Amino acid sequence: MTEDIDVSFVMTVYNKEYYLPAVIHALLKQTGLKNPEYIFIDDVSTDNSVEIIRKMTTGIKNVTIITNSHNRGISARINQGIFLAKGQWTRMLDSDDIFPLDSTQKMLEIAKKTGAEMIYGCFTKTGKEPQELEDCYLEEFTYNYTPNALEGVLNGKFTRMGQLIKTDILQKAKGADERAFIQDESIPLRTALYAQGVVKMTANVVLVPKEIGNFSGNKIQLDHDRFMAYYWFLVDHPELSPKIQRKIYLRIVSAYWKFIKKSQKFPYFSKCFIYYIECKIRHPLPNKKYLDKMYKDFSSLTSIRRIKP
Repeated sequence: MTEDIDVSFVMTVYNKEYYLPAVIHALLKQTGLKNPEYIFIDDVSTDNSVEIIRKMTTGIKNVTIITNSHNRGISARINQGIFLAKGQWTRMLDSDDIFPLDSTQKMLEIAKKTGAEMIYGCFTKTGKEPQELEDCYLEEFTYNYTPNALEGVLNGKFTRMGQLIKTDILQKAKGADERAFIQDESIPLRTALYAQGVVKMTANVVLVPKEIGNFSGNKIQLDHDRFMAYYWFLVDHPELSPKIQRKIYLRIVSAYWKFIKKSQKFPYFSKCFIYYIECKIRHPLPNKKYLDKMYKDFSSLTSIRRIKP
């Protein structure tokens, strides 16, 4: 680990020329940093995204721009950047996420005060043009510290990019689970297994401009990736306590129910809905037979994007 780099910013890029000028403007103007690093991973953009990045970072030190020969997807590309990071901390972002100018500084201050190795905030969809957001600062906020990071993640919502995580912990967790195309759910879950404490801020540390198309529009994709993140975490870690297994299993069943609700004509008359309600009431341990059924149903979907080899 290179000690003189305080924060590594890792950005995945795919055809975001509309957003990038404002996103990079806010990124380069982050306050309170001594020696940041900027890592951009392009997933074979067909627009001017890479050219914009190169132009806007000319003369900036600690800049790495990675171009690739074939498109693989978000989880794969964020991992590519994570394992290049040399800073003490890593903060990740999508190329349409705009950071308030003091957000990284405030996150670092909270990390120092609490000792937490994962710092998360909130995000807000503003509906505004990117240029309207590039010089924003955080509003007043509070935060909550949970010493057991995994319980903290399972008791809250930690899904949007913009989190600040100790780099060695993030790399030990192997970043995002590439068995899910979108990284939002798997990164906090996998990292929390190794982190000492997590903080959730009430501040909007990510400002989302007017959206002109992204993967969140495919709700079944989100259900699939949410399911896979929790399913594989459960499968990969049989040593988890019964308490944690119950919480994860409820998230798995919930993701499956959301999928059924979108895909069946009369979902509230289904056995899935009854079982979902039972799980919310009883919090059972994982049922292997039902896990296998859910996994088979999600794996058979043909409209889902998956990581390319």
